[in-house]
Amino acid sequence: MCKCQPKEGAVPDSIIWRVVGTLTIDHNEVQAQIHQQASFILATNVIEEQELSHEQVYVKYKEQGGVERGFRFLKDPLFLASSVFVKKPERVIALRFIMVLCLLVYRLAERLFRCQLAQTEETVPNQLGHPTDHPTMDLSVL
Repeated sequence: MCKCQPKEGAVPDSIIWRVVGTLTIDHNEVQAQIHQQASFILATNVIEEQELSHEQVYVKYKEQGGVERGFRFLKDPLFLASSVFVKKPERVIALRFIMVLCLLVYRLAERLFRCQLAQTEETVPNQLGHPTDHPTMDLSVL
């Protein structure tokens, strides 16, 4: 005899639920989220003969990353130039001026190195050992 149906009043051993659904992508919502997360305000006071496009302003902004990396030590709480090295405000200004000059020489050396790599179409290994034609001279990794 086939036991296809339980007896009347019998308690089931288990209950199994199965959910079947379909996935749809709301492309308008995806674009709105991308736009919201990728938006930031970028302003410039550069006045030239012709107006800069949004893309040109963004490229110029991104080029400043090397300079920002060079000055991040100034925000470090361990950097206490006025209390450790010098006392007079004039000397603090002089010390920062020397740091700016050093950073300028440092970035010029990095640029020259990158240009020479581009001309010779060569690469150098980066910190992970992978070849790169756009190396940084970031001393913080040493």
